Amino acid sequence: MIWEHSKYYKSNERISGLLHKISNEIIQRCKAQIDVEDMLDGDVEKCIKDLNDAIECGKKWREIYDKHMGIINKHSKNNRKWDFSSNSIFASVEAFVQRCSELIEICEGQLQFALKGKDTQIPKFAGSRSS
Repeated sequence: MIWEHSKYYKSNERISGLLHKISNEIIQRCKAQIDVEDMLDGDVEKCIKDLNDAIECGKKWREIYDKHMGIINKHSKNNRKWDFSSNSIFASVEAFVQRCSELIEICEGQLQFALKGKDTQIPKFAGSRSS
């Protein structure tokens, strides 16, 4: 609707920029829900759930985009189609989803090590300022 009726967002460049900003906002909101402290020194199961939620959110955003792009291209007035590259819009989202998947692997590794040990305490990974 914005692309069809707005006098400021009728160009592919402007609507592409808007969609890119939406992608960045989705990433920021997902990042705000993920607590790194939980991953490294706390509730690993909660962190895995938060990471899975972030992955699902990124995938749903892409599904919503694809669905609406098809609708726009099918029903747009004057045969105006979205012909810009969706790769630039979703490159950061896809990279974020990949990072979340990798962090889940770290969390699962922590859980696996905790299960093999005699105590149930999850091992702590120290950084450069080891404690």
